[in-house]
Amino acid sequence: MPEAVEAAPAIGERNVVIGSRRISVRALLFFAGVTFWIGNMILHTGLSGILELRASLCFVIEMIVITSATRTVTLDSVAVFYCWGGTVMGVMWLISAVFTSFVPSPDAVSRQFFVPFMEESLKLAPVLYLLWRGRKSRAWSMGASDLMLLGAASGSGFGLVEEAYFHHKYGPTPAVALLPLTRINGVTLTFGHGTWTAFAGATLGLALLWRLPKPHKYILASSGLLWSIIDHSHHNYAIDRSGISVDFLNFVTGHGWLTLYFFVIALILALASDLNIVYRVLPPLPELKTPLAGFLSSRKGAVETWEFLLTKRALAYVAFHYRQGPASLRDQLDPVMRQLMDTLAGFHLDETDSKDQTQEAGASSAAAARLTQE
Repeated sequence: MPEAVEAAPAIGERNVVIGSRRISVRALLFFAGVTFWIGNMILHTGLSGILELRASLCFVIEMIVITSATRTVTLDSVAVFYCWGGTVMGVMWLISAVFTSFVPSPDAVSRQFFVPFMEESLKLAPVLYLLWRGRKSRAWSMGASDLMLLGAASGSGFGLVEEAYFHHKYGPTPAVALLPLTRINGVTLTFGHGTWTAFAGATLGLALLWRLPKPHKYILASSGLLWSIIDHSHHNYAIDRSGISVDFLNFVTGHGWLTLYFFVIALILALASDLNIVYRVLPPLPELKTPLAGFLSSRKGAVETWEFLLTKRALAYVAFHYRQGPASLRDQLDPVMRQLMDTLAGFHLDETDSKDQTQEAGASSAAAARLTQE
């Protein structure tokens, strides 16, 4: 969730001075890794790598725009998850190298199913880690569209190098409109890494929002990942093969086109569910009114207004889980709600005189108490 103040640098963190700017060693290592990742790809694939980088970023930007009315994650977080996708791609390369040492044949049937299982799992791992790490706070302040967007970013970063080499070797292939990472090969649709993981993130997010009974919740949460593994395996297995097994997979997946329909349905459900929460859960309190005074006056005012909206949405998701969850969850979320209300009050304090700040802070505490009683 957006923070009211910028976090202080970690004690003992080493910094490097470049010109007039002080940059942490960790940030330098991060940028060096990204430069090597993308630069090495372009060096070996040339224009094909540039075109695939553009297609990858276009898909992520599309998802950012589509989820702009419901998401709480910042663009910085999306960029980090894109790079996390590239990182787990490196992990997959190591796993594949070990697997190849035991199963050297690239046409081995086991390889056609093991690789999709590992790739789809690794691409979703950064999203799962975020949920686990924020299981007491941050995980409850996100919607299904947040997880869908982060999944799209992670999957797109993961598939960037593979798509660049494929384009470089085989040339460009047609794609579905507005989904540049897909490939149409005759009657078959290959959905692509970014879109597969976006779908898996959407079903995971919907399962967390809808709070279904346990068996159904787990089925919904894992359905996107499991289907992506099946569709990905269908793509790998059907290459240069024929027979009843290929016909069966083509039937089950609709030659890959069923995934497109599932993706669109999941996107609509994620947006509808999140919109219902963002615009209907919070009561019309004065403390939750969006401060628009500085929105058009300056760049800083526009940024602060957007940060207010992101924080307000995070509060709406937390309030939703608070009302729907058991007593143990309410005890856990109560301080999270109050912290978010204090953050929102901080935006309003910037617009009030100093003599009104004490009254504004008291109103924030009262509003938080009212939210817990709704």
